[in-house]
Amino acid sequence: MKPVDPGDNCIERLVKNCIEAGLLKPEKAQITALRGDASDRGFYRIRQHSAHFIGLISPRKEAVGLDENDSYFFIGRHLGKRRLPVPQILWADLKRGHFLLDDLGDYHLQSHVKRGCTDVGHLYRHAVRLLVRLHREAPRGFQAAFCFDTDRYTPPFVYHRELEYFRKSFLNNFFGMDIGAEDLRSDFENIAEQAGIHGQSQVMHRDFQSRNLMVHRQDLWILDFQGMRFGPPAYDLAALLLDPYVALPTSLQNRLLDYYWTGAGKFLRCSYHQFCASYEVVRLCRNLQILGAYGFLGITRGKREFLQYIPTAWQELCRWLKGPCRRRYPKLERTVAQAQRKFCVTSGRQIVIRGLHLMG
Repeated sequence: MKPVDPGDNCIERLVKNCIEAGLLKPEKAQITALRGDASDRGFYRIRQHSAHFIGLISPRKEAVGLDENDSYFFIGRHLGKRRLPVPQILWADLKRGHFLLDDLGDYHLQSHVKRGCTDVGHLYRHAVRLLVRLHREAPRGFQAAFCFDTDRYTPPFVYHRELEYFRKSFLNNFFGMDIGAEDLRSDFENIAEQAGIHGQSQVMHRDFQSRNLMVHRQDLWILDFQGMRFGPPAYDLAALLLDPYVALPTSLQNRLLDYYWTGAGKFLRCSYHQFCASYEVVRLCRNLQILGAYGFLGITRGKREFLQYIPTAWQELCRWLKGPCRRRYPKLERTVAQAQRKFCVTSGRQIVIRGLHLMG
């Protein structure tokens, strides 16, 4: 964290507007820039004596129509009305993309685990209970009009935004392979059709993982909900359990899946068998999506800190294709096996990929 230059017009304007709205006092505030993650948005801690808030600067990308800022506001307000633990939006200027939020601290689920949590299973059962609560409450009154980036997790969305993302950003840009669009099309079409939805019943967060769950006041709070849409709830469970930031043991993942169903099976409109079938395919989609994201962020965007999580995500992909998805997607299996032989050397827990010494 570092102090902000007083000449930073955006954050200074946000503070001035909040003073005019009576949310801050008309006196000097201490402003500190917070380190972001994959987002281009700017986060700042604003302190005045014992009071502290988070200032969010998110420049509007769409001059006309719905923008990410609109979704953040509408969905955040909706989740708050459903009494779900999200940061309260105290003030917002959607046109400029300026927000004043509750300060939930700096301690997310990943940091809690990495700092020596003695009972990870207990902590993750808490996270799963929160997910069950989200899936039960969020669909009530959720509207397609809230969503800036399509309102449903449809087969075309899966195909282009997750599967093709993996092919382009990971296989080709990261590994340096030459995999054409037609090489995996038939498998990708099958996966997309099996994973995507056509109706509007359940709602998914789409990035429910350890860095989007804050530990605050002995509770868990949900962040980055602006990408919510109608979709399969199994995707969020897969995102939480697969999460390479924490790398949960397989045995714990299996127990947590059953723990989720114990709560969610009471209201989900499917059988346990149907839910597990959905979980198997959307977990594969999530696995491919995060590898695409790490490849894009680490290579294209130069955020090399994300590269360290590739070995864990890659090992999970290989395990899933050899296990629950064995022989279902032969072209994808062959491509992954080819990449494994050509680019990966495994020795114990250490993997070398493209000359990058990364810990698995």
